[in-house]
Amino acid sequence: MAATCALDILRGALEGESAVTAKVGARIYPVEAPQQATMPSLVLHLVDERDERMLSGAGRYPVARFIVDCIGETFGQAAGLGLTVKDALRDWTGTVEGFSAYFDCDEIDHFDRGERGDLWRRRLGFEARFRAA
Repeated sequence: MAATCALDILRGALEGESAVTAKVGARIYPVEAPQQATMPSLVLHLVDERDERMLSGAGRYPVARFIVDCIGETFGQAAGLGLTVKDALRDWTGTVEGFSAYFDCDEIDHFDRGERGDLWRRRLGFEARFRAA
């Protein structure tokens, strides 16, 4: 299946990493997790996507920035999941969802208690460059 948006590429890359799926299984959600989701889980956010303009039109090799929320019931669970995700996506190169992609860490890495205050969240930033394979 080909990707319909940049989040599909990120999700496919994470689902292909056994260290990540060993911790979250299939609990990788776009934009928000269901209210009663089992923890730990990941929530993926697209910050922006830019494609350079060339004289002939779009470069068709966009750069996308993402936030990955690593959510856990404890600080240690969120921190450990974040480390696993960071290790998995650092310098990641491959083909996923019909696209060749390259991921690397961005400058965002911080903790908070999430939107409701009952769970821990480690927010990580990533950048990806991708194009049709």
